[in-house]
Amino acid sequence: MRDTAAPSPPADEDRAVAFLLDLARALHLAYLPAHVLEALMKGAARGLGLRLELFTLQSFVATEITSGARRRVDIERLPFNPHWNLRRTSGVLLLTRAVAAGRLTLPEARAELDRVVQQPSAYPHWLVFLAYGVYSAVVGARVGGAWREMAVAGLIGVVAGVIHYGTLKSMRIDLQKSFLAAFLGTLLVCVLSLLLPPFDLAKALFGGATLLIPAMVVTLGADELVSESVEAGMTRLTYGLLRFLLVGVGITAAARLWSFFLPLPAHLPAHAMPEPVVLALVALGGVALTVCMGGRQRELPWIVGAVLLAFGTQELTKLFVGGRGSPLVSAFVLGVAGLLYARLPGRTATTIIMPGLLQLAPGFIGTQVILALLHPRASSSGDSFFELLLVSGQLVMGLVFASAVVQPRVPTPAGEAPA
Repeated sequence: MRDTAAPSPPADEDRAVAFLLDLARALHLAYLPAHVLEALMKGAARGLGLRLELFTLQSFVATEITSGARRRVDIERLPFNPHWNLRRTSGVLLLTRAVAAGRLTLPEARAELDRVVQQPSAYPHWLVFLAYGVYSAVVGARVGGAWREMAVAGLIGVVAGVIHYGTLKSMRIDLQKSFLAAFLGTLLVCVLSLLLPPFDLAKALFGGATLLIPAMVVTLGADELVSESVEAGMTRLTYGLLRFLLVGVGITAAARLWSFFLPLPAHLPAHAMPEPVVLALVALGGVALTVCMGGRQRELPWIVGAVLLAFGTQELTKLFVGGRGSPLVSAFVLGVAGLLYARLPGRTATTIIMPGLLQLAPGFIGTQVILALLHPRASSSGDSFFELLLVSGQLVMGLVFASAVVQPRVPTPAGEAPA
């Protein structure tokens, strides 16, 4: 049994602190809420024989690490990238569990962290671009569009994928890419309106830009507020709403530019496709999402299952409560499934929960809010904005209730009894 006593100062302790800071950076890039990141980091520090106090916001982390009578305070700026990489996220979470349980020495943990964060993309870029287009087309159908909306959304999705991957190396232009995708996407919609019969602009545009719409940022911010991480939650909510604003600015700029030369295209509400067809398309979207989110091939059936579970549960709740259904119940079912999946060896709940939440996150409502605000006579945009926050709150509470029913396993250092 490995001894988990504190590292010998000062050299071993300095290496442990450097490892913990790098681990915090990796967990932050895994797109985890602040309270989850802090709990994981405290467990990892205990596994190394250290005591850690942590405060995180979207762009920095402050740590206080105690070893015996010694205390060290570090503040570090963190990059932010709102792109999920499920393979990297799973690797970092499994590493954190192993460190917290005392199953790895510090050199072993450092080597594993370097391997996880430096591993290349699981798929070639051309395949990711294609997957963006396929998933965007599926989303166009999932929100009520037909074949024309799917075709337009697929083309916009490819453009959005190129913009996203072309700017991944620069964290400074994350906000600008929301503007650029909305601007180019709106212009593309206008061009296609000249070539195709009338179609539903909102559904096509949302489907195309769905993976850049910051609905999940708003949901995570609400999660942090509910979990009393007020500072982190307010920062994330502000950031998410700013991205929504830039999407609106991009749509407005493109519409004004187009109106200088030609009238804006007419809007025709789409007729939704039959449910069995939509269900089959959603399953196809799960395959594409596996590529978009960097999931491992062996996780593909689970990701497709998570997507179908979230979508199916939401559709089923519509039969009982009407309207958009019950996001709370859908998130609860999804959360239970994810936490049970995490009990399997070498698995993490994010593989189930992240793809599933994308089927429930209120991005389409946010897009409708933007389009309503652009209309000079819009009267319901305030109600729609409140609905966006209401759906986010329901998703958070559903996951909270799921974690209360299926308690996540908490790793304990070797030699200690579980709590």
